[in-house]
Amino acid sequence: MKLAYYPGCVARSTGREYEISTRAVCDALGVELEEIDDWNCCGATHVSNEVVSTALAARNLVRTDIPVMASCSICYSRLRAAMIRLEDRKVREKVNSAFDKKYEGEKEVEHVIETIARALSKSGDKDKDQEEEKGPKDLVVRPLAGLKAAPYYGCLLTRPGGGIDSPENPSILENLIRTLGAEPTEFRLKMKCCCGPIFVPEEEAAADTLIRILLNAKESGADFVVALCPLCHLMLDANQVLLEKKFGEKISLPILYVTQMAGLALGLAPEELGLDINLVSTKPVLEKLAAAEGEKTEEEGAEVC
Repeated sequence: MKLAYYPGCVARSTGREYEISTRAVCDALGVELEEIDDWNCCGATHVSNEVVSTALAARNLVRTDIPVMASCSICYSRLRAAMIRLEDRKVREKVNSAFDKKYEGEKEVEHVIETIARALSKSGDKDKDQEEEKGPKDLVVRPLAGLKAAPYYGCLLTRPGGGIDSPENPSILENLIRTLGAEPTEFRLKMKCCCGPIFVPEEEAAADTLIRILLNAKESGADFVVALCPLCHLMLDANQVLLEKKFGEKISLPILYVTQMAGLALGLAPEELGLDINLVSTKPVLEKLAAAEGEKTEEEGAEVC
């Protein structure tokens, strides 16, 4: 499978671990990523002019003829929103007036979680040497048994509607967590906005929301939170120590990208997934996973004896 990879701006800055793990996981799953040539900002949420933001997103889409994959939920949402707006002939004509290669529609955009889920669900791909079918059990070589994960969607992955999952109650992340061998927790605030866009002008309001999200995740019994967006990850991971001091709460809850979680289950090493870049230590997750593996090995040894 070959996909046009749209990294997004954050992948080369505060979200480096997301790109590192995205490339590693896709490689492990046999997904070839062809980075879009000379890509630009998706338009994000701070571009108030609708035509300009649509044009920014559309410029990325017209630079490839194959399906596009984005790892950032904001980028994914903006690319999809642009496609919907470009169905309007007047908007499309305005946007195309600035392009050499015109937007003609019929583009495909997916989020990396869809890429992972599809690769794991395929059971008809045959190994060239052994001619055996490969399914999830073949790819998930290190099941995350014993780990509990809080699925954090944030507010943009399912917007606009009609895309990846239900806008009100998505389940794709919980399903993936189960496929990887872990247990999703009942996380009531899984779709609450991380307040990234308002953190500077409304720091107090953002902090109040962030501490609620983190405490709710911790109270759910999670060993870690799974994030799908680099802004969400930044807000929950980078701000955690500051929030602990501000509110007098001890949280110490690792925030893993969905690709980091998937990579562990695929047998990739922590350094291949950029886990050392995460600010909240992921060591407790790795130790619990190693302990579960040790128990399994002992049980298998006892059965053999």
